[in-house]
Amino acid sequence: MAGKTVLILGAGTGGLVAAHRLRRMLGKEHRVILVDRAPFYSFAPSFTWVMLGQRDARRISRDLRSLTKKGIEFVIGEVQTIDPANKRAVVAGQKMAYDYLVVALGVDYSSDEIPGLGKAWTFYHLEGSEGLFERLQTFTSGRVAIAVSALPYKCPAAPYEGALLLEDHFRRRKLRGDVEIHIYTPEASPLPSAGPAVGGRVAELLTERDIGFTPGVKLAETDHRSRQVRFEGGATAAFDLLIATPVHHCPAVLRECGLAVDGSWVEVDRETLATRFEDVFAIGDATVIPLGDGKVLPKTGIFAHGQAEVVSRNIAAEIAGAAPIWAFGGQGACFMSSAAGKAALVTGNFFAEPQPHVTLRGPNRRWHWAKLGFERLWLWRWF
Repeated sequence: MAGKTVLILGAGTGGLVAAHRLRRMLGKEHRVILVDRAPFYSFAPSFTWVMLGQRDARRISRDLRSLTKKGIEFVIGEVQTIDPANKRAVVAGQKMAYDYLVVALGVDYSSDEIPGLGKAWTFYHLEGSEGLFERLQTFTSGRVAIAVSALPYKCPAAPYEGALLLEDHFRRRKLRGDVEIHIYTPEASPLPSAGPAVGGRVAELLTERDIGFTPGVKLAETDHRSRQVRFEGGATAAFDLLIATPVHHCPAVLRECGLAVDGSWVEVDRETLATRFEDVFAIGDATVIPLGDGKVLPKTGIFAHGQAEVVSRNIAAEIAGAAPIWAFGGQGACFMSSAAGKAALVTGNFFAEPQPHVTLRGPNRRWHWAKLGFERLWLWRWF
């Protein structure tokens, strides 16, 4: 049998898992090519710990070029074009043909849509977390505003985790009485896709820690000279330190090639992750998957991981001449740190009908140790 080529675009959570699984399941006559714009991978769930100085880049980052030792071809470069009808892509000027394509490009960040947003601090990427760590060394009093800039955004628990960890940080430094923390979001409640019970519990945690919470507000402008944020409708809020999520977009190359319908996100079969193009699959944050209650599946690494397991097994089965029988079931979990040494676990079935069945356990020390173990296991297992 002639060898097949599986091209994987994006070396985040989903892309890494897919590349490893396919390499292990396919014979050496088949090629597994992984593409990413950067040579290094960083473990995003630890970015809030980087913000507090509990982690550094060296501890949570790995060199993707080391994957070549495992038989995975790794290419550094920007994905310039995708031609799904003719099974071709162009990466950094290099033409690549494929038999199967796995799109795992995640989201692109932007700040252009909201005046002043680019000057806000953020822990949504490694550099931002490192910058926040430096800023927090000299921040001893004032008002911290944490703003969700727009919907959707990935890691829905992250703004709430960040607020809880900052509250603990200032309390341990005996500065809590001098620091006010407030969250602003367009969401009606925290973690809306997880259901009202989980959202209510997160809101309770914020109240218990005297963290302000204003839902249903959409950020329109950030004025760093007057230290005010303005929301649609005219409401304003003051800040001395502004932390915000960047605006999330589906990568332009996916819109240009027709994978992202109507310029939005990539629509897929929610069980197989197949797109409307033959032998093209999309996983992770670039996709949109409706849920039974009218909401959509959150953009989190655990779902990208599960989807990658399904897609890689089905591709391997098809190449071997077997039936692709694996299906993604919507199960997932994520940790939400709440203080030094404590974390909660959000877990459940997001495909349950008529609405997701999700619970929040903790926070307690057990789930903190589980999160530490998960970080260590992930970086060891995939590198």
